[in-house]
Amino acid sequence: MSWQEGVAVTVVLLGLGLGAGAFRVAQRPSFWIEFGARLGKTLLPLAWRYVSKRMPPEEEAALRQAERRGQGEEWVKKRWRRSSDR
Repeated sequence: MSWQEGVAVTVVLLGLGLGAGAFRVAQRPSFWIEFGARLGKTLLPLAWRYVSKRMPPEEEAALRQAERRGQGEEWVKKRWRRSSDR
């Protein structure tokens, strides 16, 4: 066996060992709980930034005027259609 074959066999065995270890770890509930907690901790600020974003003052004033006229829902539907066409 040449040294290249030895390296190849070692790499394959390490890959199989790491894959088997990952499989065993992924079967444990504590892994998924920790994974979900870390994922939530990372993604929650991004989601909050998106959800809490305010509309520009001009659009907000137009919405308030439409609500006073009783056309708030139609205004929102038009706004969504315009934003999806972009």
